[in-house]
Amino acid sequence: MTIVIDDMRKADWKQVRAIYQEGLDTGLAAFMRRAPLWKVFDAGHLPLGRLVARTSGGTIVGWAALAPVPDT
Repeated sequence: MTIVIDDMRKADWKQVRAIYQEGLDTGLAAFMRRAPLWKVFDAGHLPLGRLVARTSGGTIVGWAALAPVPDT
């Protein structure tokens, strides 16, 4: 199986959200219980640095996204 790192697109959100939810379901990934809607995710992450790991068949098997850190 070939895996390519690619830019995340809005059209990828359904698959990305499913992976996100799998992590949340463990109770170890974050304090949230439900993966956010696209609008919330989009607003909370930088446009640059949104990546997916995509198989040659188009299935997304992983993702990463940068979020800003508050200046304290």
